[in-house]
Amino acid sequence: MMSFKKHLVKKKKISLLFIAAILLSGCVEEKKEEDYVARVNDAYLSTKELKELIDTTSARTFYKSEVIRNWINRELMFQKAVEEGILEEEKYKSLIKNSERELAAALLINQYVSGEKISFEPADLSSYFEENRDEFKLAKNAYLLNIIHFSDEDRAVEFRSGFLTNGWDSTLVNFEGDSTIIDVWNKMLLNEQDIFPPTVLRVVKRLHPPEISIVISEGSGYYSIVQVLGKYMKGSLPPFNVIRDEIEIRYLAEKRNKLIEDYIEKLYSTNEIEVIN
Repeated sequence: MMSFKKHLVKKKKISLLFIAAILLSGCVEEKKEEDYVARVNDAYLSTKELKELIDTTSARTFYKSEVIRNWINRELMFQKAVEEGILEEEKYKSLIKNSERELAAALLINQYVSGEKISFEPADLSSYFEENRDEFKLAKNAYLLNIIHFSDEDRAVEFRSGFLTNGWDSTLVNFEGDSTIIDVWNKMLLNEQDIFPPTVLRVVKRLHPPEISIVISEGSGYYSIVQVLGKYMKGSLPPFNVIRDEIEIRYLAEKRNKLIEDYIEKLYSTNEIEVIN
């Protein structure tokens, strides 16, 4: 969606994971895991470790197969580096020493920020939105949608019939726990390139809010229904209620940045620092 979704805390967590993975690969003796999902020679990726990797990187960004593939790639290169004697080189040892400091600093910052509660009122978000309106203008065409995917065509047809009588929310309640539902997106603002399959995008472009589509078939076992709630063109500013979550993410990221800046400034004032020109 919009670029500010990649906010500070998420990037720090991913960076932290990468540094930690390199350090641990070099200093932990590999042992066989009984419950593992992947193996490269004598190195094992356990089910528990995979869950931690997915939780850290966010499953919405890295799917399970991608995480496993990335782990295999990293492990292959690490083992080859060991074979080539890279770990004995002075340059490697120097990088490890610097990485230890970066990792410790990142852990310190994460620990400090997580211990500081950032409270705000709804009016704070409204004010922030008004003060930064240009920052929230869309870089691409986007659509506010309700989308549901079924594995069974008959149930998809029944859902659409229920919608025509009771509306989206009530019908969704009636279908709660239905095993044929693959996934559901409620009031999701999506850029054009994020709407899939392509047939759904073509239908979305033809609909007018708040129209609902017919059941869209993508072959056996995948049937989609989409309701268009709003259309917003590139360069336009969506209403506050449509992008409220994005506004909150951006607001909190800036507040955290300010916390970090103040914390570092405090460290400057309580330590002896000398710079020789």
